[in-house]
This record gives sequence, structure tokens and C-alpha cells, in this order.
Amino acid sequence: DELLAGQVLGNLSADERRALTDNPSTTADDQRLLEALQSASHRMEQQSAPPLSDAVKERLLRSARQSRASNPQNWLIGGLLLVLAVTGGELYRSKLQIASLNSQTPSIALQPGDRAVALHATQSGTMQQAHGEVLIRPSQGSNLLTLNQLPQAPEGQLYRLWAVTPQGLKGCVHFLPDQGGHVLMTIPAQPTGSATKLLVSLDPISSRGEVDSQPVDPVLSGAI
Repeated sequence: DELLAGQVLGNLSADERRALTDNPSTTADDQRLLEALQSASHRMEQQSAPPLSDAVKERLLRSARQSRASNPQNWLIGGLLLVLAVTGGELYRSKLQIASLNSQTPSIALQPGDRAVALHATQSGTMQQAHGEVLIRPSQGSNLLTLNQLPQAPEGQLYRLWAVTPQGLKGCVHFLPDQGGHVLMTIPAQPTGSATKLLVSLDPISSRGEVDSQPVDPVLSGAI
């Protein structure tokens, strides 16, 4: 079982390959399944699917041995689980590719009591198309920040969310957009939950350690 699984994974040593060749024990049906698994594994490798960890491989091998001991035909299930594990990384990668093609982050369904605070550009130029929202969720332990078409931060700078509250201006989270200019992240429930206005600014990275820092270059804003 271990040699057959290693054959599908393509990680047999030279000695193991010789042992498998010298001691064939597969039926015609087994061989056809192995060829199908090898073909699927090869296609995934061509798409740069993440390799299985040693721990995952060991669990799959153990499961295959146990299944075959109880019912010889059940090892087919172990083989299918192996393919699912290999293709799981590719499915995740495909989802990332699909997300990068979307022009904007999908809207989040509002729950009773939720409030969406729209954020719009405060300046023209590269920031003019940037937009998003902060979803205030009183029924949950966090709020949600979503932004779209946000330009990459210049070197030495990063974005920061600010909340204008009755107690004054308070800094919130620092962040950077992904390659597509999207941001989707949970943020603490406060101070955004008690804000009357929200800001997004471009600040120097060095300002992260300053207790009394202020927004240097506001680029997005929204009133509650």
C-alpha cells in the first residue's frame, strides 16, 4: 500500500521503484486506477499545487492500510481521498484566481442591527476609483472592513483606518491591499462601533509606534 501510494505521489526512491517493479501485485482494475490517479496528480503539479505535508501523507497511508485490512476494496476510497488532498490546494488556488478577477469584493449580507458605512475617495488621481465600507456589527464581536480598487501603498507607507469618536480621533488597524487592490478583514468592534466618522489614510510605517500619531494623508472617508 505504501509503495502504491508513493507511486501516485511520485516520491519513491530508486530502491522502492525497483521493489515495486519486481513484485507487482496489482490487478488490471488497480492498475487503471493508479494510472488515473497519476494523471490527476501530474495535472495538479503542472498547476503548481502545494505539496502534501509529511503529516498528511502519513495519515492517508495509515487510513489506506486500515481500510484495506478490513475490506480489500476499500483501498479505492483511500486513493480517492489522496486525490482530493492533492487537488485541495489547486481548488484553493483557483478560488484566489477567481477573486482576483472580480472588479470588487462581494457584498456581505446584513444582519438585523448592522450598519454599512460607505467610504469614498477624498482626492482625485489614483485614489478616485477607490471605495469600500465598514460594516458595523453590534451583534458580533468584530466589525468588517472591505475596500476595492485601492492603489498599492508607496514604499515606506501603509494604510490605516481612523475613527472620529465623541472622545476624539482614534487610530484603528493598519493594512495593505492585495495585488488586486482589495481589502477584506475583520477589525475590532471599537472604536469604529462608536465613531461618527471614519477615515482611511496613508501614513509612514514609522508612525505605527507613535502613541500620538495623526493621519498624515487622508484618502478615504465616510460619515455615520
